[in-house]
Amino acid sequence: MTVTKYIYIALLFLSFGASAQVDTAAVKKMSPADLKHFAKHAVQQNDYAEAIPYYEQYLKLKKNDPKIQFKLAECYRHERDYAKAELMYGAAYKSDPQKNVTALYYKAKMQQAKGSYDLAKEDFKKFKKEYKGPDRVLKKAVTKDIEYMDSAKLILTLEKKIIVQHLDTSINKTHVEASPVTLDENTLLYSSLRTNKREYIVEGDTNNTLVRKFYTAKKIDNEWKFQGEWEMNEPGENTGNAAFTPDGKKMYFTRCKPNWTGTMICAIYVSENNNGTWSEPQKLDKSINNPKYNSTQPAVAVDPVKGNEYVYFVSNRKDGGRGGNDIWYFVYDKKKKIYKEPKNVGTKINTAKDEMSPYFDNETRTLYFSSEGWAGLGGHDVYKSSGEAKKWTIPENVGKPVNSGADDIFYTVSKNREEGFFVSNREGGNALKNSTCCDDIYQYKHTEYIHLNLIGNITEMFDSVLVGKLKDAVIELYVKDASGEKILIKTTTTDKDGKYDISLEAGKDYFIMAKKDGFLNSGQDLTTKNISTSQTLEKNFNINKLPKEPIRIKNIQYEFDRSELTASSKTVIDTTIYPLLLENPQLIVELSSHTDSKGADKYNQNLSQKRAESVVKYLISKGIDTKRLQAVGYGEAKPIAPNEKPDGSDDPDGRQQNRRTEFRVIGQLDVEIINEDEN
Repeated sequence: MTVTKYIYIALLFLSFGASAQVDTAAVKKMSPADLKHFAKHAVQQNDYAEAIPYYEQYLKLKKNDPKIQFKLAECYRHERDYAKAELMYGAAYKSDPQKNVTALYYKAKMQQAKGSYDLAKEDFKKFKKEYKGPDRVLKKAVTKDIEYMDSAKLILTLEKKIIVQHLDTSINKTHVEASPVTLDENTLLYSSLRTNKREYIVEGDTNNTLVRKFYTAKKIDNEWKFQGEWEMNEPGENTGNAAFTPDGKKMYFTRCKPNWTGTMICAIYVSENNNGTWSEPQKLDKSINNPKYNSTQPAVAVDPVKGNEYVYFVSNRKDGGRGGNDIWYFVYDKKKKIYKEPKNVGTKINTAKDEMSPYFDNETRTLYFSSEGWAGLGGHDVYKSSGEAKKWTIPENVGKPVNSGADDIFYTVSKNREEGFFVSNREGGNALKNSTCCDDIYQYKHTEYIHLNLIGNITEMFDSVLVGKLKDAVIELYVKDASGEKILIKTTTTDKDGKYDISLEAGKDYFIMAKKDGFLNSGQDLTTKNISTSQTLEKNFNINKLPKEPIRIKNIQYEFDRSELTASSKTVIDTTIYPLLLENPQLIVELSSHTDSKGADKYNQNLSQKRAESVVKYLISKGIDTKRLQAVGYGEAKPIAPNEKPDGSDDPDGRQQNRRTEFRVIGQLDVEIINEDEN
């Protein structure tokens, strides 16, 4: 379902999803012309709820006006009244199939929102066949929508073992609730308008007294109950979207108020907790809070390497955007104490449609967000992706029962990890206008949450001999995406006994790296797919000190008197030096080739140089940075065995040993440069 301006604005606190009270008696006395006039005026004010009774009354007088039928269907869609919108789109198409062919598309979207995927697929196909208009975006969208209907049915078969519970009416009022997040295991922070009445609030009215504020709820006897207002609320300004650093000492949040033109604009603020007291909120600078656009819904990640803060947020800014509302990020440099320019997280997350409500789980390095641009059940679905900045795994739909055909947003994970919250306008909520009009807060609980821990020992090796346990070694945990690309998500260090302990998630492919300055890194693959019970896994590592002497690579062979690598030699490189260079991206190595004493010195020198260069070229072709590789041919200058026996006769074994390829570590790149973010 395309996110309308009404829905999006309601989610970002730009208006309040409310409408004026219409005098139904007066409406019944109006002429058709007046009814259309008042309805048109309401739509221009983005007040679709007010327009509905005028259009409904008009159609009682002019029963089969296809143009007004379509306009009324649009109003129902904006109000997220899926059932009425589906019927009216169908009526509009039936009244004038040629002029209202797009009604077929939106009828299918309403069927999708209701979970009628087979019916939706039929209407999507029919629309694709009949539509002859110029809108390429719509043509592209319907092709994806048809594919997504099959994906939706697959997602339904993968329903998770989760219980979903609607929070009671002390918390959920009839207007939109948003951005639930736990302060601790028994305290919930969220934002709300806190009224059950139909309030008429004009966007841009600086005299509004009814605004969204932060409120808290407490878990009492295992039930969440409303408590009252929280900090950070400001008179006349809409406040919400709290996001905290993992240590709880810093908070980002959103405030929205009219700009000089009367347009409501959201901006991100920050506050720090000093000995239990929150500092006066500071509005971030214009590079982040561009006054022309919205900056809202922050989510905080902490870089596991440098400790910098990565703040993900939602914005409709155009320069660098992918279309609609995208997720962006900016970095707070902890060392320099500066905020860097925002960047778009890229097409691994953002689509041509709308993305919103990011939440970052620092424990698993997972970004949860809602989108209507990926395959889902309808409306906004919740997805998750592991990574950071612009490097992400392919988003995965979190499935039912969290996702539904309605809009499912603001997904968060509680501190105990077995439960959390999200917001939805699904049926069963505390509705004001229709059964799917308004967003309420829901709690979810895993009935069989899988706890996984990885433990192990790191030992120091020298010349294949065990030296002892290695303290302060670094363990890096990477998650692997579908293509096998590795994304760093967590680091830890070994204790004095060389032991480490790190948590994992089920259903993932991982790569674990053990490293320490002055040692060669060592890595191992690990998968938690098909694990269905909580358990502890173990991976031990033996890591060697950086070698001071050259290391011979056995069985790298060439055709006689030639420098080209043979197929078998490439296999040797693929299983020896290549993985070592991948696991140790900081190393600079010399690749050297040697000959026996047969032939002229100059000839042997040139041949060995070409052979060394052939190894380097092969490694470069496999993606190793040329700056890390040096090719040197030593010819016959550095024998490691005699070429002749003591009696002067030929020594074949010695010559064979001298015809060799070696590598040695000659330096290290700056690790900070290797790991440096593009910021």
